Amino acid sequence: MIDIRRAKKEDKDRVIELLGQFPPEEISLNWESAAATYLRLVDDRERYSIFVADEDGEIQGVITLSYPMAIRCCGVYSCIEEFIVAAGGRGKGVGGKLLASALEEAESRGCYELQVNNPSAAGYPVYLKYGFKDLGKHLKIMFPHNAHPGA
Repeated sequence: MIDIRRAKKEDKDRVIELLGQFPPEEISLNWESAAATYLRLVDDRERYSIFVADEDGEIQGVITLSYPMAIRCCGVYSCIEEFIVAAGGRGKGVGGKLLASALEEAESRGCYELQVNNPSAAGYPVYLKYGFKDLGKHLKIMFPHNAHPGA
């Protein structure tokens, strides 16, 4: 049985391991800094939510949300920052359950919207299935010297 629950500090190693499933062209991490960041975020429930899909003690997926504010939203909105399902969890509804939890969390917080920037090819159809609309371009600029402290 798959249980969606809030992540705990003890889940750090598995969550960081799951990040390694992103294609290398999409993510380049300093793993030590990523682990330290996870520990800072996991208990900061005002600004972040991290949910994991736990199947009999084995984490099969993770979804993380942040809560920025914008004038156009008249306050807070939400962004999905990471959404990963382990290869062994695919096809079991893990992604859908994680995404449903994220939608419920964002709505219960009174968020104006929940958005995803640059979804992966695997995640894209899942987002569409849950009612997300493709609104076009995603732009960014990287600051390599700030990207990964300790790198």
